[in-house]
Amino acid sequence: MSECSRRMLGAWWLLNYGFSLFLGWGFLQNSQPSGWQAWLYALAVWLTYSLVYLLPAMLLSYLAWRFLRPVHSRLAWGMGVLFFGVSFLLIFADARLYNLFGFHINSFVLNLVTTPGGIDSLGSSGGAEAVFALMALVLILVPALLLLPARWMAGRQGKRSLVLGKRWVVVLLLLGVAERVAYGVSSLEYYSPILKVADAFPLYNRVRFKSLAAKLGYQNKRPRQVSAGMAKGELNYPLKPLRVLPPEKPLNMVWLVAESLRWDMLTPEIMPNTWKFAGESLRLDQHLSGGNGTRQGLFSLMYGLYGAYWDAFLREERGPVMLDVLKGQNYQFYMTTSASFTYPEFDRTLFAAIDSADLHHGQKARPPWQRDIDNAKAVSRFIRDRDKSRPFMTFFFFESTHARYDFPESSVIVSPYLKDVNYALMSKASLKKDIAQLKNRYINAAHHVDKQIGRILDTLEQQGLLDNTIVLITGDHGEEFMEKGHWGHNAGFHEEQIHVPMVLHIPGQAPRVLSRLTSHMDIVPSLMPLLGVKNPIADYAQGHDIFAPDSPGYVIASDWSGVAYIDDQYKFYVPYRSMSGKQNVLTTRDDRDVKEAGAFYKSHMATIRQMLKGAKLFTRPRSE
Repeated sequence: MSECSRRMLGAWWLLNYGFSLFLGWGFLQNSQPSGWQAWLYALAVWLTYSLVYLLPAMLLSYLAWRFLRPVHSRLAWGMGVLFFGVSFLLIFADARLYNLFGFHINSFVLNLVTTPGGIDSLGSSGGAEAVFALMALVLILVPALLLLPARWMAGRQGKRSLVLGKRWVVVLLLLGVAERVAYGVSSLEYYSPILKVADAFPLYNRVRFKSLAAKLGYQNKRPRQVSAGMAKGELNYPLKPLRVLPPEKPLNMVWLVAESLRWDMLTPEIMPNTWKFAGESLRLDQHLSGGNGTRQGLFSLMYGLYGAYWDAFLREERGPVMLDVLKGQNYQFYMTTSASFTYPEFDRTLFAAIDSADLHHGQKARPPWQRDIDNAKAVSRFIRDRDKSRPFMTFFFFESTHARYDFPESSVIVSPYLKDVNYALMSKASLKKDIAQLKNRYINAAHHVDKQIGRILDTLEQQGLLDNTIVLITGDHGEEFMEKGHWGHNAGFHEEQIHVPMVLHIPGQAPRVLSRLTSHMDIVPSLMPLLGVKNPIADYAQGHDIFAPDSPGYVIASDWSGVAYIDDQYKFYVPYRSMSGKQNVLTTRDDRDVKEAGAFYKSHMATIRQMLKGAKLFTRPRSE
């Protein structure tokens, strides 16, 4: 490579780094530094990581210049533009994602992008798709636009400018060392302002001096850190074969689950049909989902296991034993969703053993609120036209309460509401301004879902089925509206994201309100004995029978990165070992910081260790 070419490449890299600083300003804003030490640290990370994120593109563009330019100059340039453009696109997308939802590009986001139906599930307006496409095109083209000023800069460069460039590289390296030392010391001192800043930067390399500090006699102020192992190997589920004595009069099952339905939507004003039915049934007031996302939430509901097992069951396409029991008793099935059975991959997990002819999707061409109406009518029709000589189960997953929160004008009970949900134009600042109107959309959508629930309940009553049918009404998880600084779900185990309504109508059970802590994981253990299963619960589930006199007093929830212990007083989050950037998080149940963690660790570690064993209990090493 000639000297001129090197200068031009160096100038181009410098300009790309400058644009990376511009995009990386979003990470700096997201970090919200508190105090001058945190501000200095945040600035140092911003300066260094704006370069770190470009290193792969720099290396690849150098290789393209080195080997392709002598053969085809334009191709070499084009490859370099593509590498930097993709880097800019990822930086911008991650900063926007963290700003809106509080998490970086992770396995959930990759699954969303790569799984059929994932992008459609977001439910944003068509205008958002057009804006996103335009943004992506601009970001990818920016490196090409920087070629002209790079050529001009290369023509004016001399040896002195190259020397100055090397000095800036040294400065950035020293800044990188300094901010890592600052993080390591903050980790020892448990200085949260700096630790929280690091969370806002994706792929941040956390340096710790735990071993060195111990050798020097330093007393580590950081609470003890624990991590969870992920379920690997082959499934060991159930732990023992089920012993089933089918009941003489099998009970029908109707499961009605609404996307993102949080507990405080169950009111006489918002959900009058469900509220009235709850007064005639068992209402679980302190009921938590088994996760803050659809997969973990519905997995825990249908299997009675930690949502952390999702990937292991997906790999083997293994459905829940509850449906095995129903199939063995000749149940007929009608499973429907207004979303999709392929995203999330319910056709390969929850309903893997159900005949595809019994899985019914909504029509994608119709809006979610219309799909919910269509499917409610279809479920009612199935109940009326079923084979009355056989018991049945129907499962219905509503979509109207999923962002962008969809409803017809006839379901409006609160206004004003946000007329359009355009993700491309959203930011945390705009959310704070519009959050009340956005939540009004959600309330109207919940009211619309309640109308469809009422339609199905009316059909059950008209058919005289309530005396021999178990009816379950709940949400897969909750939805936050900036109460704890986030919108949506998948961002934490805040009450708003995991507290859901749970209404259970079970023939023979007197109507009442149960106010102790319960979980989605407790439903299967509570229902399986009614299906004639004689095994101890521990053979097939990890929840507890809500009708048993004793209660463990805590529940377990999962997300894409770890598991959490939750009781009436505390919440304790444990990341998977593979999530090196994640920390243990201990808060009160209402998400306040715990000033003195020692008491919790002393009294709860035995239970936490048991929880960590539970995350691998239903798998075993793969046989050769």
